[in-house]
Amino acid sequence: MIIDHPQHGRIDDTVALAKSLIGPTDLANGGTLTPQQAQKLISMLWKDGFLSKITTVRMSKLTRLVDVMDILRRQLVRVAQGTEPDADALTSAEEGGCKLTALDAQLFATLTLDFLRENKDNPALQQEIEKGFNTVLGNDIVDLGFNGIADDGAGADREEKFLHLNKGWLQIARESSKCPKVTIDAPTDGWIATLKAIKEKQDHRALSNSVFVMNLADADEYGEEINAPVTGHEVQSGSPARRFRGHMIEAHPNFPQGKVMFTPLKNLIHGLHTTIERNRAYHNRRRALEYTFDMSFDFEIAVKPFAVLGE
Repeated sequence: MIIDHPQHGRIDDTVALAKSLIGPTDLANGGTLTPQQAQKLISMLWKDGFLSKITTVRMSKLTRLVDVMDILRRQLVRVAQGTEPDADALTSAEEGGCKLTALDAQLFATLTLDFLRENKDNPALQQEIEKGFNTVLGNDIVDLGFNGIADDGAGADREEKFLHLNKGWLQIARESSKCPKVTIDAPTDGWIATLKAIKEKQDHRALSNSVFVMNLADADEYGEEINAPVTGHEVQSGSPARRFRGHMIEAHPNFPQGKVMFTPLKNLIHGLHTTIERNRAYHNRRRALEYTFDMSFDFEIAVKPFAVLGE
């Protein structure tokens, strides 16, 4: 089917479909999402299996101080009337707190004309496209939160540049003198001894809420280790163990192998600026619908002494 277009001549109906995906009502000037659209995207993004468990912060400015009173425990003190609290009384309250500084990053995505042709009869195409992009964004943000090592954008190749977009939680812990560190060698010592050593370093105030965050393959090895004395089909094929001495094990495939972080999940902070740019344009010569997402975000650890890093 051919459609006559007064400005661009005759175009395929799938090209018209591409142009119909670029709705004027959901974009403000310059490609900035309206507050409602940005809220929808952020809410969908934070439904990610891991991001939904940590502390997520909406940022209206590029910098924001994070309140940690809901993470710190035993804050009650007694100060005599007429006197100010001394250093000891203020120590624990000042122990936490962090500042988010959102840095920008972009996602460039292309929908080819062939893709549009194959999906021209799909009434849910718009929703599926948005869901797909949110999945990509969520996966990359979590990956960067675990593996990001710098915020200078430098690198010799695309993978290295990705890891330099922002510092993740592990790198923040490495650089902080307040985060307890444990040198581990699980292949030699075993995962039971390794997790025990990490747990012993945790501040008692955070112990009850702390979980082990580790790589999925490492968590499976731990499960095999504790089941080693027991044999049988059900043990080998059943659900692997995801607890150690009462503490949950949060296993994630993007977490680096051979490393463990022991902390309350709410102690991990992800901030996302609420101004999100999403530009879409159909290019006739390239025969593709091109998307450009531009957003700013940051990672932080709220209370550094509550984040034990083993590596």
